[in-house]
Amino acid sequence: MAKKNYKYKKGSLVIGHKPDGKPIRKWVYGKTVAEKNAKLAELKRLYTSGLHLGVMTVNEWAERWQNTFLANVSIGQQGSHKRTVKSIILPKIGFMKMRDVRLSHLLEITNPFKGGKKGTVTKQYQTLRRLFEDAELEGIIDKNPAIRLKLPEVTQKPRRPLNATERNALLKVAETHPRGAYALTMLYSGARRGECIALTRSDIDFENKRLNISKQLHFEESNVGKLSKTKSAKLRKSKKAEDDVGTRAVPIPDLLLSVLTVLCEGKEPNDLLFTNMSGNVLSRNTTQCWWHSIKRQCHLQAGAKTKNNAIIKESSPFDDTLSPHYLRHTYASDLHAAGVDKFTRQAFLGHANSDVTDDYTAMTEEAFSRNLNLINLYLNEAKWDKKGAT
Repeated sequence: MAKKNYKYKKGSLVIGHKPDGKPIRKWVYGKTVAEKNAKLAELKRLYTSGLHLGVMTVNEWAERWQNTFLANVSIGQQGSHKRTVKSIILPKIGFMKMRDVRLSHLLEITNPFKGGKKGTVTKQYQTLRRLFEDAELEGIIDKNPAIRLKLPEVTQKPRRPLNATERNALLKVAETHPRGAYALTMLYSGARRGECIALTRSDIDFENKRLNISKQLHFEESNVGKLSKTKSAKLRKSKKAEDDVGTRAVPIPDLLLSVLTVLCEGKEPNDLLFTNMSGNVLSRNTTQCWWHSIKRQCHLQAGAKTKNNAIIKESSPFDDTLSPHYLRHTYASDLHAAGVDKFTRQAFLGHANSDVTDDYTAMTEEAFSRNLNLINLYLNEAKWDKKGAT
């Protein structure tokens, strides 16, 4: 005898009758009886209030969906979904009733995605699919119009390390640019943007030449960031104490040590290394302005031409699509070129592999110093202004 599938519990509500007298039922499903009963009660409430069979508008469903279905996802995912709903979905079909939405309406939303960046487009596509899949599961609509929706063709330009020309331009600019230390910290430590701007004076161990990365400033929907655990801490589980999850120590090479020494002068242990003009926590807009300013000077340093004081990007050998995350890729490339083994590279980069990070705690002082020496040797001998430099 075949085993019954107990994965979902189902319940139904009679919403009418066919001409032959047979009942028309609306079904709901839940992983537990309690969940099924809760959904059934909500379905009855919707029918009582008139918000049934898609009479609810996309705008009304989207608000309810965000408040309930997104409650248990990460803060980052919530922000991504909400931005897509607000800026991409609602302007197009927010006024429509859920029952009236067709595949053609969704294609009008996704067709302009064609040729966009893979990461961004995939997130927007997933939000749209999930919004209607959950509506069908909840009984808001009878048929999901997104079931045949496919991800449009997108461009995938993988991030890469800076080439010799780009790196030489950045290093020259960093010597005099007021935000040069910001770029060099990411370049020589592999810190993510959010991790870099969350660093405090106490995170710098000058005696042992270590940079302790344990937190990040995470930007959600607003321009103001919130302090949270590092990305690796969110993506994995660990046997270590909760406060230690996602914490990593990164060696400070000599080229960065001198920069941090100047940066930390006069700072108290809890003072942030990077702040705005008022000495407060950086906002998303401010970090973007910093990077645009650095990038503009890099264009000019690399020999770009200008017109009406604007950079003619086509004339510049400095790739205008470079973002701060490219500095992290450059750091990873440097570690490999310096001869740092794969296990240690993953540890220094803070990858979310629990085995890597747990084993990393056993790294000896000797091993740490040996890898720091490898990095210093490579950075000090490399000639970035020479053709063919790594």
